[in-house]
Amino acid sequence: MLATNQSLDQMNYVSHCYGIKITVMEHHMHCALHIMLAVWVLGIFAVFASPHADAASGPWQGGDEVELRLISATGQYDSVKTNHALNAGLEVKLAKGWKIYWRSPGDAGLPPVLDFSNSSAVKGHQMLFPAPERFSLFGLDTFGYGEHVIFPLTLDIDPDLSSQRQLVIVAGFSGLVCADICIPVEETLTMAVPVSTISGQASDQPAPSDHAFAIAQARSAVPSQATGNGYQVQSAQIIGDQLAVTIHDQAGAVYSMWQGDILIETDAEGYGFAAPQFREGMSHIAITGRDAAPLIGNMATLTIIHPTFLLEQTIAIETGSASSILTAILPMLVLAFIGGLILNIMPCVLPVLSLKLTSILNHGNANKAQIRRSFLMSAAGIILSFMVLAGGLLGMREAGLAIGWGIQFQNRYFLAVMAILMIGFALMMIDKVMLPVPDFARRWSGQLKTGHGGWHDLASGALATILATPCSAPFVGTAIAFAFTAPSGAMLIIFFAMGGGLATPWLLVALFPQCAGYLPRPGKWLIYVRYVLAAGLLITATWLGYVLSVVISDSQAPLSGDWQQWQPGLAEEYARDGNIVLVDVTADWCLTCKANKFLVLDLGRVQDYLDAENVILLKADWTKPDDDILTYLSVFGRYGIPFNIIYGPDAIDGIILPELLTVDAVFESIEIADLKTNSQK
Repeated sequence: MLATNQSLDQMNYVSHCYGIKITVMEHHMHCALHIMLAVWVLGIFAVFASPHADAASGPWQGGDEVELRLISATGQYDSVKTNHALNAGLEVKLAKGWKIYWRSPGDAGLPPVLDFSNSSAVKGHQMLFPAPERFSLFGLDTFGYGEHVIFPLTLDIDPDLSSQRQLVIVAGFSGLVCADICIPVEETLTMAVPVSTISGQASDQPAPSDHAFAIAQARSAVPSQATGNGYQVQSAQIIGDQLAVTIHDQAGAVYSMWQGDILIETDAEGYGFAAPQFREGMSHIAITGRDAAPLIGNMATLTIIHPTFLLEQTIAIETGSASSILTAILPMLVLAFIGGLILNIMPCVLPVLSLKLTSILNHGNANKAQIRRSFLMSAAGIILSFMVLAGGLLGMREAGLAIGWGIQFQNRYFLAVMAILMIGFALMMIDKVMLPVPDFARRWSGQLKTGHGGWHDLASGALATILATPCSAPFVGTAIAFAFTAPSGAMLIIFFAMGGGLATPWLLVALFPQCAGYLPRPGKWLIYVRYVLAAGLLITATWLGYVLSVVISDSQAPLSGDWQQWQPGLAEEYARDGNIVLVDVTADWCLTCKANKFLVLDLGRVQDYLDAENVILLKADWTKPDDDILTYLSVFGRYGIPFNIIYGPDAIDGIILPELLTVDAVFESIEIADLKTNSQK
């Protein structure tokens, strides 16, 4: 009876506690379930509260602009396994638009610094810096990181503290973060890492923490010999006011770097180093601030940032020997001369054809001395105008302005003056107007008839140069890319060679004036020829007027067909997604671009092929000034147009097409850009 009463009392107690009627067995089952649930919850809490998780990082410090903390690559510190070193990192999160600086911040800024003097556990440390990004603003270059970065740390731990239960790491941080304004940051960072109580072999690796992979990634992004993939800096030479850097690949051959960045650090004060200009076989970096000569003999640390390798190497700066300078310039002089010669048959110089034919026909019955003098003056006008053009570009470069080949055709005033000159020359050709020339000039030229003779020939030569420069040509692009980044003297010499190439037909006639004797003598027929040639100049003036209307217009010309608007990085993004992309950098003032479009890109069989291959077409219109397009061209060492490039899954960096397009070149490049897909067909 007592047992029954006790059982009833237990049941009543249980019922009172749970508010339901249950048996004693059910009560025991509920208790067991509650105990199991409690153990499970405590186990989960223990996992998340274990040293391998929370203890692997310290608390975040900072504000809205930046947050910082210390993190560890291991959940526990084991002095035997790690040889008294702790693999750690400084993690930084930045608000959008804010940046923190590299160890050498550039033209402004301060590098981040960690101070472990208040941490008795840390006897020394090494802070590494992943490859930074270049930020350019108002002509100033700085180097740093945006959004998120981890600075790998190696902490030397005091061996006497290995018997403690945990390591308490304390670091004082100081640095600068910038957006539109700059804010100094000073924070005290802490992290407690448990000390392993289980002794192991030195060859064993400590258990990784949740941050181990992120820290390892950050270490792999630190430029060094190990991440250089066999590439080496062969030399760094002073040539004029530039540092010429030569890189060798894994096979020891000269490597032509067309993208990426090169950062220069020296102990010499007062020097700045511009972004590199890439060329065939050599990268040139303009030196600013002071005379470059005192840098010779100094040690410089070069950080090479390339999509396929990261390299840091310290090398002595050498003087560019005469042989090395000639080795670099002589091939470019040859290319410049050949390029200038080819300009004579490029579509861009078709307007000059009228002037050439008129000059030749006008000398049908002239004596050799007159012919020689006239054509020499025209050649002088060509070469002199090339030198004036080079001087103007040099002035723009020294002023920190962006320069390009043919950019004068983006200027409304230049276009207006050129259109008026074309009309004037057309009217002169049919004797409707007379070009006024001062008496001293008339006497100097030895001509009595105003509008003809030396000054007229000189002006026609200059006009030939101006009309020949809106477009690039084979060999011209390479020579121009070299000249635009070369020392001042080299740039002038290259432009002189190019002018000489363009002037060669005039010089040949001047050298062999008897050639004019084979021409028919002037007669009534020449009047009709002059009218035809004048019509060509008036058509040129009309074209210049159209380009002027586009330049002064606020609206952008609509795209036709399947063409899309080019944007920086869009082609590469499409290619990474597995697409084939054709980029056409063009302008309304580029007649060679128009010829490429008419003779190749707009052909029916080319359009059908592009549709069949699902090629994405991107057009970059450079009719008006556009810094993004100029930067895009300079990445490939180009400063003029036409410029066409094919991207694809197997050509993320792009395949550059020739200036004068051919159907075969387009088809073959598309096949190469998507080799895997084509091999499966």
